[in-house]
Amino acid sequence: MPSLAEGQSRFIACLQKGPAHFPDDLFSESADRALLGLKAHANTVSHARLVALENACPKLHEHMGHEPFHAISRDYIEQDHILTCDMNSIASEFADFLAKRGFSETEVDLARIEWAWIKSYHSAEAEPLALQDIATLDEEGLLGLEIDVHPAMRLIKLTGTLSPQLAELGDETPDALMIARPEAEVLFHPLTGLEHDIVEKIANISTMGNLLATAIELGGEDAAMQRIIKLIQAGVITRIE
Repeated sequence: MPSLAEGQSRFIACLQKGPAHFPDDLFSESADRALLGLKAHANTVSHARLVALENACPKLHEHMGHEPFHAISRDYIEQDHILTCDMNSIASEFADFLAKRGFSETEVDLARIEWAWIKSYHSAEAEPLALQDIATLDEEGLLGLEIDVHPAMRLIKLTGTLSPQLAELGDETPDALMIARPEAEVLFHPLTGLEHDIVEKIANISTMGNLLATAIELGGEDAAMQRIIKLIQAGVITRIE
């Protein structure tokens, strides 16, 4: 008699890999009846995975169309390591899979953006720095203010043209997208290449003075503070108490 752990492993292998892995001695019913039940259960699990992937990538689903999206989705979820992953993380490698299969840069970008949206939505809470928090600070206090990147911030450098499913961001494709969730709503912010380079460095910057120096070094002095104000208004900087 197999142990519980062995029985579970064999049961899962049958669901994932098909009838060739059917555990003959695990069920009291006849093999035909047990296999019929397992097929029904496997179909239910497979459908749930397809639905989970579609729910994780609604804009990509709309961009590609139902049948093309589901055709590539079936190939994706049938990979051994995806069969065993948690439903909540099922879309984590979808963008890389699309890239390897030769899909367009626009489609790959969109998959990356939608996964970043999910990660931002589920990230830790933090109080974003607000303009009123720095309004009363003198120069020394402002430059010495200890800061960090908001845990919900995600940064995507675009490689293709912007999908029509993101038309609300404008007609022109930005160099990058910044994803922020300062409150309850996850928001997209188009960025220039320079703005992307500044944002990318926030995680390794300890004070507002260092951030300002970085902005000046990368883009000159004239608009450095305006760029930082844009980041504060987007809610991607936190104050370290």
